[in-house]
Amino acid sequence: MRSEGSTAQVTAHRLVHCVLDSDSDGLTDALETVVEQGDQLKPYVRDVVAELIQVGATAVRHSVGPDEQPAFAVDLRDASNDAVSIDELEPQVRATIRALLADLNDRPDDVEFQLDLAVRQLDPITGLDTVRRALTMTIALLQWSGDA
Repeated sequence: MRSEGSTAQVTAHRLVHCVLDSDSDGLTDALETVVEQGDQLKPYVRDVVAELIQVGATAVRHSVGPDEQPAFAVDLRDASNDAVSIDELEPQVRATIRALLADLNDRPDDVEFQLDLAVRQLDPITGLDTVRRALTMTIALLQWSGDA
């Protein structure tokens, strides 16, 4: 029997493949799976986001040379290409980005802390939005790294 964590992992990978394959019906079905979690919404969204972050971080790590040990950071921009402070972002978005950076910089305790923050005060709409933003970030990292 598959655990909830592995089901969330399957959902995360399905989301990625649906976007990369332009499968809008599959994407809708996968997103509905997230919304339908009821009392398990927070842990499910947390597990989906954690897996999406892992997919994106793995792609970025594979783009780095074997002898390199970089520190990772982000340059956040708005629609007008103006710099945006991470502290100006919505809490779930800010925590998701920080969880990605913690993963890339090999800080597992910080990853866990940020994932917990990403799912605080979640309802089906904010849960869906948190997954959508993590998915968008993951797809961008896969494309940037050439893994898409």
